[in-house]
Amino acid sequence: MSSKTISLKEETYNCLDRAKGTDESFSDAIDRLLGTHQERHPLTDLVGLTEDIDAVRSRADTFRDDIDQRLGNEQ
Repeated sequence: MSSKTISLKEETYNCLDRAKGTDESFSDAIDRLLGTHQERHPLTDLVGLTEDIDAVRSRADTFRDDIDQRLGNEQ
């Protein structure tokens, strides 16, 4: 596996050092903190979907009301 050398401010290095586990490399700690190697939960893509559904429902209701009004089918 290849590696890269990066520069960190000393304060940042110290924070990372405190955040890393005793049996964890700096790379492992960064991966964990960034969530880069975690498996995505299958339902992750559904987060926020209800907002989209509510917007579609609202537009559909408005459309339906408009059509009812135009056809004289007000309830």
